[in-house]
Amino acid sequence: MNTLYWLTDDLRIEDNPALTDAALGETLTIIFCIDEQCFRTDRFGNRGMGKHRWRFLRESLLDLQHDLQEYGQTLHLLSGEPGEVVSELLQKGPFDKVVRTRQHSIKDVERWHALIGDFPEIAFVEHDGSTLFSLPTLSFDNEFPATFSQFRRALETAPFRPVVSQPTQLPKPSSFELDSRLAPPPNKTVFPSGGASNGKHHLDAYFGTFSASTYKETRNDLSGTYSSTGFSPWLAHGCLSPMYILERLRQYEATNGVNESTGWIVFELMWREFFRWHARHHGESLFEFSGVTGKRPLTSFYRERFLKWRDGTTPWGIVNACMHELRETGYLSNRGRQIVASCLVNELELDWRCGAGYFEEQLVDYDPCSNQGNWQYIAGVGSDPRGGRHFDLVVQAKLWDADGDYRERWAGKEHPQPLDSMDYYDWPMEAKHVDSP
Repeated sequence: MNTLYWLTDDLRIEDNPALTDAALGETLTIIFCIDEQCFRTDRFGNRGMGKHRWRFLRESLLDLQHDLQEYGQTLHLLSGEPGEVVSELLQKGPFDKVVRTRQHSIKDVERWHALIGDFPEIAFVEHDGSTLFSLPTLSFDNEFPATFSQFRRALETAPFRPVVSQPTQLPKPSSFELDSRLAPPPNKTVFPSGGASNGKHHLDAYFGTFSASTYKETRNDLSGTYSSTGFSPWLAHGCLSPMYILERLRQYEATNGVNESTGWIVFELMWREFFRWHARHHGESLFEFSGVTGKRPLTSFYRERFLKWRDGTTPWGIVNACMHELRETGYLSNRGRQIVASCLVNELELDWRCGAGYFEEQLVDYDPCSNQGNWQYIAGVGSDPRGGRHFDLVVQAKLWDADGDYRERWAGKEHPQPLDSMDYYDWPMEAKHVDSP
């Protein structure tokens, strides 16, 4: 059997069910497709992938390429619209089977089903390698839970998917010729660095401390080496699997004990799980202005306000510091993300999608399911039964940056000028005229 393995968010060898299945064939072609759409700008001026994400992705692909070479295999890097690229390969190549890790975002799901319809003679197989649970385990009686709490309770007794062993060998590469060039990214010393080897190094370093036992107390800190777990960049690219992390957590608990903080790490993994299956269920509505609720929020798009938010020149120093860190590093703490998202939606009254798009461009741990789900949560068009979240920015600064160190580090100065100098149609706002005495 000639197998095509289509890499997505599973850039690793260990605990990779799709790769384990692909290893059963006689010949194997392994591809990763760069979606060219990611480098174009959207209606708000955001690019789908900025320099930080692109660097991390290339590092991850290079790391996997090295691991595959140890098996005598080749990673082929292709570019274009992924569905069209794979379709062209299937028309030209002698493939009997296509394997990938199950995807949850609407575009990826639609591409897969279109290919199944176009090539009925080829076997298409998806495996649950990016989640804690496998699809057959999820039984919600055709009605997906409306909230995270309902989701978590419904799965309290459900078994996690099994961890699969690393393949001992892979089939020989097919004779099908593909161009495959991957230039090393610059700035190799930037943290975090992509790739499974770097992900495992960070995992070892984290569980080599006692940070997991205090995670609940530190997880909202705006900075700190191990205040959060820091696993998200490698999870987003599939350099680490959630089950591998859970397995390491259980080993840590066996030695250091179970407490509320170690349990909270599982809680956060369950939030990620919820957003992935939530995205698969709700499909296109995860990207619509009215969200999964169908209720249009009372916000719009004012370019000048968006640029001040993006560039960190708002009247709120804590917001500006967060936006500067995001632009410079491609990373932002969970608390920082909530603060700037609330500011964009509530103070600036902007369309939440422009903020979600900017996060997509900047974040090294961008995951469409979690990103869209969290933004809709803040905007009041998602799964939050409270109908959105509004954070008091002054209170947030006092709580999480009382000494001002974070604002000083990231140049979080206040810019008290009026938010608008132009109206909705880009006409200059008239200055207030004061009569002479």
